[in-house]
Amino acid sequence: MKIINTSELESDRVVSCPKDGFVSNRILLESDNMGYSMTKTVIPPKGKQFWHYKNHLESCYCISGHGILTSEKTGEEFIIKPDVTYVLDKNDPHYFEAIEEVVLMCVFNPPLVGNEVHNEDGSYETTDFHSPVYNVKSVPIEQIQANDYNPNSVAPPEMELLETSIWEDGYTQPVVTCYDYETDMYIVVDGFHRFLTLKNSDRIKERENGMLPIVVLKKGIGDRMASTIRHNRARGSHNIELMSTIVSELVEMGKGDRWICQHIGMSPDELLRLKQITGLASLFQNKEFSESWEAEMDGEEVSVENFESQKEV
Repeated sequence: MKIINTSELESDRVVSCPKDGFVSNRILLESDNMGYSMTKTVIPPKGKQFWHYKNHLESCYCISGHGILTSEKTGEEFIIKPDVTYVLDKNDPHYFEAIEEVVLMCVFNPPLVGNEVHNEDGSYETTDFHSPVYNVKSVPIEQIQANDYNPNSVAPPEMELLETSIWEDGYTQPVVTCYDYETDMYIVVDGFHRFLTLKNSDRIKERENGMLPIVVLKKGIGDRMASTIRHNRARGSHNIELMSTIVSELVEMGKGDRWICQHIGMSPDELLRLKQITGLASLFQNKEFSESWEAEMDGEEVSVENFESQKEV
């Protein structure tokens, strides 16, 4: 048990930011091993300020004062006064204006290390990598959306076994997702069949109250596809036709052969064979490896540059 008097905090736990004018008393930090941090933040009336905690989730309870919170996306305004809590559960970019001095109790996840101040983009930097599995959240199934590129497939008997397993043991692994700010949806990166089980099984959906455990990756669409393939290949299961579709889309995005091989765990030889199997001319447009990176195939060295001519023989 710990008893903490905020007025007696060590100086390194009291962070002042001249730019924003606020003073943040870091009551609990990552080093306290609570899984979250808690701060008492005092915000003076210095006009409208932009903050966007894209690396953290934050909830704030107003102890005293009067301020205006404005959503950067919608322009909607909210009056912040004593006993009002605002929750930035979607890393919401926002403006805050203290009409009079505002005192907030704030909780951050992942926890603050202790010395963070706002970056130019309104965020707090994360100094250490935290695996997403330490930040599992529960989201309504209606807010989850399958991706359209998953190269993994499961036969009906295995799907029935998965349903039985989840019914008997509960969800033991979260579904991996990425959040889409435009649609306010979580897109499945890995765990499509766990998602599908909750969606289609009435008994599991009822027991789980329609909520699915997820973790969230912060990745663009190209990196998101690569993450999906890495998850599938690590389990030794992927569909070659859908795999080739993803590779084709990555090429169209401008991803080079070197990037594709590095990020989805393919060797140059595998990539060349995939291109041969699909017969898609667009896959041969990138010549990044043609001069310096060759792969052996059937005892011969075959480069991307001369692969088309050999494929036609």
